[in-house]
Amino acid sequence: MIRIIGTIALVWIGALSLAHAGVEPQAIAADAPDTYTVRKGDTLWGIAKHFLRDPWRWPDLWQMNRAQIRNPHLIYPGQILVFDRAAGVLRTARPVGPIDEKLSPQVRHEPIQEAIPSIPLAAIEPFLVRPLVIDQKTLENSGRIIGLEEGRWIAGAGDAAFAVGVPEDARLVQLFRPTEPLYARDGKTLIGYEARDLGTALVEPNDDPRLGTVLRLKQTNEEVRAGDALIASQKEMLVNFVPHAPDDGVDARIVRLYRSSLEAGRLDVVLLDQGEQQGLEPGHVLALWRIRPPVTDEERDTKVFLPEERYGVAFVFRVFERMSYALVMETEKPVRVGDAARTP
Repeated sequence: MIRIIGTIALVWIGALSLAHAGVEPQAIAADAPDTYTVRKGDTLWGIAKHFLRDPWRWPDLWQMNRAQIRNPHLIYPGQILVFDRAAGVLRTARPVGPIDEKLSPQVRHEPIQEAIPSIPLAAIEPFLVRPLVIDQKTLENSGRIIGLEEGRWIAGAGDAAFAVGVPEDARLVQLFRPTEPLYARDGKTLIGYEARDLGTALVEPNDDPRLGTVLRLKQTNEEVRAGDALIASQKEMLVNFVPHAPDDGVDARIVRLYRSSLEAGRLDVVLLDQGEQQGLEPGHVLALWRIRPPVTDEERDTKVFLPEERYGVAFVFRVFERMSYALVMETEKPVRVGDAARTP
C-alpha cells in the first residue's frame, strides 16, 4: 500500500499482528506528526512520545501484545514511520521511486543489536548483570569464599581464592559482599540486602566433587576476603521489554535511590519494596505518587490530610522475590524514598 506525504512516496512494509485495534483518538498527542524518521539513540518509548499522551502505550501503536516480547518488532535508524491516524497505528515505510515502479520485497540485514531498544538500556545495564541487591533466597543459595592463597587476608585480580557452593557447570562467577539490609515500608520486614559488587572470578576445572573449588580472580573492584559471597555470572541479554499496566492493583513504595542519596530524576533507577510475591513482572508500568504529609491546623489543633499527587511514571525492568528495580521514565518532580508506585 502506498501513501503520498508531501513529495515523498512511501510504501508500508510492515506492522505487527492485529492483537490490538490501535490507540483511540483521545490518546493521540495533539501535535502528533504524520511521519517520523528513526534516528540513532532513539527508543520505542521516546518515539511514542511524539504520537501519544502516554508513551508507555507504544505497543498499541504497533498493534502488539505482550506475548510478542520474544519476537519484537525491529526498527532501525533511517527507517521512516508513518502514522495511520484512522487506525491509530504506526507502520514502517521505505522511500520508493515513481508510483508505477515495480516493487519487490526487501529484507533488512542489520544486526539485531542495532535495532532501536524499548527503553534506554545504558541506564539499566549495570542492574541487569551485576549483583547490586540480593534477596534472601539468593543469599541463602549463594557460594562462599572460605580462604585465600598462602593465608592472605585480602586478594585481587590474578590471585587464587578457595570456595564452596560454586554453582555446577559455572565457569565464571560474580563476587559480592552483602552490606546494608533493606526493609519494606514498615521498617521491619526484611526484603533483601544491598550488595557490594566485588568483581568476577574464573572457576578452575575440578572433576572431584569432594574437593573445594579454586577460583582465579579475573577482575576486581576492591579487595576480596574470606566470607565474601558468589553467584553464577549473569548472562548479558538482549532485552526488549513490552510495557503494560499490571492486571491487579499494585501499591509499592520506593525504598532506595541510586546515583543520588536524596532525590532521583528521569532515567534514574529506584528500588521498590514489592516483587514477584505481589505480582510484579518486567515490563510493568507504574505511576509515581507523592504522599504529602498532613499539615497541622494550629488554630484547631488538628491534622489536615492532603490529597496525594501523581507526578511521574516508572518502568519495572527486573524483579526479585520481594523487591524490584524500576527506571524513572517521566517525572515532573524529584523522586524520593517513600513515594508510592501504583497501577496507572
